[in-house]
Amino acid sequence: MTLEERRYQLQQSLDNEKSQEQRNVLGQFSTPFSLAKDIVTYVLGIDPGQKHLEMIEPACGMGVFFSALQDVMGLETLDGCLGFEIDPHYYSPAVELWQETGVDIRCADFLSQVPFKKFPLLIANPPYSRHHHIPLEQKQMLQEATLRETGIRISGLSGLYCYFLMLSTRWLQEGALSCWLIPSEFMDVNYGEAVKQYLLENVDLVSIHRFDERDLQFSDALITSSVVVFRNQKPSGHPVLFSYGSSICNPSKVVKIDRCQLDSHQKWTHHFDSIPQKQLSNQHVRVLGDYFEVKRGIATGCNSFFIVNEETIARYQLPKEYLTAILPAPRNMKGDVFKSSDCISDTGLYLFSTSDDEATIASKYPSVLEYIKKGVEKKVHEKYICSRHAPWYNCEKRNSAPFVIPYMGRGEKGRKLFRFILNQSDAIATNGYLLIYPKPEFAYLFRNPDFTVSVWQCLNTISTEDFEHNGRFYGGGLHKLEPRELLSIPIEGLEQLFGNELLFVA
Repeated sequence: MTLEERRYQLQQSLDNEKSQEQRNVLGQFSTPFSLAKDIVTYVLGIDPGQKHLEMIEPACGMGVFFSALQDVMGLETLDGCLGFEIDPHYYSPAVELWQETGVDIRCADFLSQVPFKKFPLLIANPPYSRHHHIPLEQKQMLQEATLRETGIRISGLSGLYCYFLMLSTRWLQEGALSCWLIPSEFMDVNYGEAVKQYLLENVDLVSIHRFDERDLQFSDALITSSVVVFRNQKPSGHPVLFSYGSSICNPSKVVKIDRCQLDSHQKWTHHFDSIPQKQLSNQHVRVLGDYFEVKRGIATGCNSFFIVNEETIARYQLPKEYLTAILPAPRNMKGDVFKSSDCISDTGLYLFSTSDDEATIASKYPSVLEYIKKGVEKKVHEKYICSRHAPWYNCEKRNSAPFVIPYMGRGEKGRKLFRFILNQSDAIATNGYLLIYPKPEFAYLFRNPDFTVSVWQCLNTISTEDFEHNGRFYGGGLHKLEPRELLSIPIEGLEQLFGNELLFVA
């Protein structure tokens, strides 16, 4: 059995000993060997005359990148290579596996270590831990360290991988190559601005490869991945190579982008588009934000408790004053029009919520208090969102919106990527939707049902290209829209419908 075969078997066994939730918290998603080998081959090809035999891996796990380096270079030993692994669950087996090869693996947090040596090569798949899994004290320390090392303030919403990338160069030689397998989302999200600023100002960005969002690189993580390569030196005048496709070594699209075209405040994913970005005229192009306001649907904290059906309503005699009709989840929304009668005949779903305290409820509706106590037994009141409400069973408020749109879409099986739903009811919606309200100065126009339908039909003419350009990509072909992104989408046809009303807001 080869070393790689042993490594893979160990990796599978150790992963199976942990729950998916445990690995999600720590961001432990092992790189497939074939992908690791492609990445190593790609990076070594940037400087074909150089042999980077000494490599550092900040979060090595079971050492898949060491295995790939050994395979690509045809080496038996890897003297001078250093890896850090913070989790003893993986560290001890990794040390035993690599002890005969010269690889130095240490059980320590890479982010807190003082460099004792500088390396010519770094290749990493850093932990993909989201910001809410990072303890507040650690997050503040990392923000301070990032500001001290780079001069850049990083958002508290940043994932752990951002700190790994931005604090890594203290371990690198001048001109060293640094390669990172990270989520593509940094190119679009607000917290990614700090990473993009770092790549443009602090180092010499070489290339970014974005994998086809339909091809998941990790079987256990629904994310679209990118490979970012930079040199540890001041920015050069060379263009940055942007590539796209299922293989980094054989991309389907390659574009060279002048650095002056890259702005840390703007999204970068449109540089990968197969269709050039639309050229806008000097005239103002109307966008949804000229006409509408967008809010997220309600985040209850526990839909299974707060969204009740008629059976639950009858059992606990939940009064109408505590109930609000609510739309079914996007996956259960049968059509693109939701009528008033649908609230009863099709779904019978309601949001349970009240600001009354328990003493008032006990005197008015004893059976309702029984339902609330059921929630306490299930520890619903301890959930993050619920624990921040007073009382905990009082959900945030929303008015019914004339239009809603699922905030995630795939566009599979001939369906549109995103669909606007005409809401002809008083139902509100959960955060599976974005709620679209007319601006106050236009609200009176929507008293006319025919006008509302005409606007809805116009909204549904927005192209897939515009959604893709303004939204975000995730793994498996999944697309996502945030409120600000939806508001920025250009729209044609509404100006004629709204007519002269726009003269007052232009």
